[in-house]
Amino acid sequence: MKTVSRLILSAIFLALTGIMVILAMYVPEFVFSIYPEFSRKILSVLSSVTGTMPFALWQIMAVLLVLWILYTLIQAIKKRNMLICWFTGILLTACILLFSFVLIWGLGHYGPTLSQTLDLKVEKYSTQQLHHATLFYMAKANETASLAPRGIDNLVDASSIDSLSNMGNEAYDNLAEEFPFFDGPDGRVKTLLAAPLFSYGGITGIFIPFTGESAVNPDTYGASLGFTVCHEIGHRMGITGENDANFAGFLACMASPEGELLYSGYYSAFVYTYNALYKADKALAALVWEQCSDALQGDMIGANAHYDPYEGAVQEATQKVNDAYLKAFQNEDGIASYGAVADQLIAFYLQIT
Repeated sequence: MKTVSRLILSAIFLALTGIMVILAMYVPEFVFSIYPEFSRKILSVLSSVTGTMPFALWQIMAVLLVLWILYTLIQAIKKRNMLICWFTGILLTACILLFSFVLIWGLGHYGPTLSQTLDLKVEKYSTQQLHHATLFYMAKANETASLAPRGIDNLVDASSIDSLSNMGNEAYDNLAEEFPFFDGPDGRVKTLLAAPLFSYGGITGIFIPFTGESAVNPDTYGASLGFTVCHEIGHRMGITGENDANFAGFLACMASPEGELLYSGYYSAFVYTYNALYKADKALAALVWEQCSDALQGDMIGANAHYDPYEGAVQEATQKVNDAYLKAFQNEDGIASYGAVADQLIAFYLQIT
């Protein structure tokens, strides 16, 4: 009887999840007239509760969940005839988590993009336009490189994640004065525990909607750490797309009075546009590289040296999982969507120049 009840409840939660997705796809005007505000309020409540804790609560919960699964599996195997009951319990738990994920935050994947919300016209750009935008962000990164704290070998010596979290929240408050859409929860950004595990997975930050927690890997390269913090705060604002969170992070850095965030934003914008230009025209990219300041070149070379030891099978596997997750929520570009922010950065450049 318990097995049947779990199967029925699993079907109900799956059906409810499907209904939400169908409504978002076929009547988006109605759904997204109320969903973004609903999502931000839920996330605000969750982050205000978990923000009082110095650690990422979801990491503790994840470990406990894994231990519970293993313990109940062992008990089910001992009793032999309980495996089906165990499986239906796991199925029900997974269905509840999926329903909660979509309800709290995930439905945003089907909503308007950040570019649409901000009325930023993004098109297919020529190599020449990409080249000009790359030169612009390079010049800005050159100008602001001296504003970031520097240490050994003149590389960025980033502030703590707690400090950057305060800077990031202030930056979004400033941004919200012009764009009310960015008026969201001001919780602290957490420091991920077991940083090497995330580094080998190629993960610099993560947002967990179940607890409303944004968390950043402390092993993230210093020049991009501030930008990464702002990226994860963007997710907490209800911004689901990775390219959108990147663009939100950039805009927040631009709205900050802190030189460290300003440089981190321009540095990251340059990296994304430069990488796109390198794919389009290596000769033009080489000419741009020659115009980079010593500090900017040093930070980019330092970033490659920093991340090279972590590349390998674990990172490839993690990226495949992330790619599958993004594509499951109608993001056809998958993990390539992180770099798609280059188009938004070009549009922003053309808009302000």
